Amino acid sequence: MSRSRTTRTTRTTRLAVIAGVAVAATVTAGCSKRTDADSGDGSAEATGKRVSVVVVSGPLSDPFFGAMKSGSDAAGRELNVRTEYLSPTSTDASGPTLAKLMQAAIAKKPDAIVVGDFFPEAQNPEIKAAIKAGIPVVVINSGQTDWKQLGALTFVGLDPSIAGARAGAEMVSRGVQKGLCVNSVPGNPALEQLCQGYIDAIKKGGGTATSLRLPYQDSTNPTKVTQTIAGALQADQGVDGVFTTGAAIAENALTAADNLGRKITIGSGDLSTKALQDVKAGKIAYAIDQQPYLQTYYGVLAAKQYALYGLAPADAVLTGPRVVDQSDAASVLEINQRYQGIRGAS
Repeated sequence: MSRSRTTRTTRTTRLAVIAGVAVAATVTAGCSKRTDADSGDGSAEATGKRVSVVVVSGPLSDPFFGAMKSGSDAAGRELNVRTEYLSPTSTDASGPTLAKLMQAAIAKKPDAIVVGDFFPEAQNPEIKAAIKAGIPVVVINSGQTDWKQLGALTFVGLDPSIAGARAGAEMVSRGVQKGLCVNSVPGNPALEQLCQGYIDAIKKGGGTATSLRLPYQDSTNPTKVTQTIAGALQADQGVDGVFTTGAAIAENALTAADNLGRKITIGSGDLSTKALQDVKAGKIAYAIDQQPYLQTYYGVLAAKQYALYGLAPADAVLTGPRVVDQSDAASVLEINQRYQGIRGAS
């Protein structure tokens, strides 16, 4: 992809985010809960009210979620919000675990909850319970198709179908005829939609594509992941493009292709320092950046604006997809070295 196309993509993403935040400052939603804004002094901030927000998201062992916590912490400092980040203590980010974290968040009785709706079947009942208890909820990262029906204030993240379509289009532009999407968290609707968008885009471009679902328990085992991808590549010699839903999995795909002596176009659905270095070197074609730092930052911002003023965005606030390719990987690496973890890379 040329630098001009990257620039246009960046501007489009920024405009989408700015527009979403601007709406948050102008659209009023009904609020049954009394706030400091009702005190009559004309300034909610002047009363000393400090909003409390609990963020429920993924394990900090994954740098993607480390960037989310950084966004939450920064929002707390800069917006005068008391934030708390609840996440699994291990890599067990399963539906039941996240549902229990939502229960813990509700018990804290915060002014609002910001949550990644990764496993709707387990988490949606708890999100509804929070809203029923009078706690406003902002859905981030995953849950773009459900947030309105749940009664959440807004969604902050990316549309996975759009991101998948973009990932597939990038493959088509590089001549890929047969694609493979490697899903490291089967059962997460957002990642299923991401892969489907990728598959549909390659088919639209005249090629074919399929999905490979990795067992969740194996997704953090590089050896098993590499072997599984290698097996898929051996089983189908026609595959010439692999897109992965995570950056670490992209590295495993690269290793598998190298071990087999296959020239495969590889795309990553996430960022890491190693993946960015490989994009810069031309080993990985591109990485999709959904800017997780912004997801929690804007999530906390939306929660505060609603808790104080009853304001909420009229629709979803999109933070991606932004495609990072060889033309701008170096600049992203430089930013991440200066502000470690902000881009979700380690």
